[in-house]
Amino acid sequence: MNAAFRADWVRLWHLVQRVEAATGDGFVDIGLRLVDPAEPPQDGGYRTSPANAIMFAGTGGDGVHFSVLTPAAGSPAAAPVVMTAPMAFDSPNHIVAGDLMEFLALGCQTAYYNLDHLAYPWGRSAMMARLQTARLAPGTDGAHLLQPLIDEFDLRPWPDVERRLDELDAAYRGDIQLR
Repeated sequence: MNAAFRADWVRLWHLVQRVEAATGDGFVDIGLRLVDPAEPPQDGGYRTSPANAIMFAGTGGDGVHFSVLTPAAGSPAAAPVVMTAPMAFDSPNHIVAGDLMEFLALGCQTAYYNLDHLAYPWGRSAMMARLQTARLAPGTDGAHLLQPLIDEFDLRPWPDVERRLDELDAAYRGDIQLR
């Protein structure tokens, strides 16, 4: 696994532990059920999970999970994030970031639990628009959990979600190894 990705994952894990201890609220409220980076690597557990990926988080619903692709043919510096939405039977895997920080920035305003809409033709356009403009309203379940992420990692929403997702797809889709 990419060393920078691992270091960011460990840093994220420690932040989540601190915030959950202080607030009593779990990051699953924003769709980030993290896997402990000290645990043995997991592949997501679905036949649709990429064979060459290590799961680092799930949304807590419908088996949707996020993994880092392990370098194979690509650059050892690359650490693209793939979202697997097992219920999106026609196309369950989607590249959603070039690395962990870009992934966190993608959902830093809207949370991560609805990112699976990017996998479905009926929800993709609306989700991209929402990622571009929306914010979780104060008082919404989990909204208070986004600010520590934003502050810790200096996250900024993506300026052009559709363009960036297209770039990521073109760059990394061919690296996903199916079972």
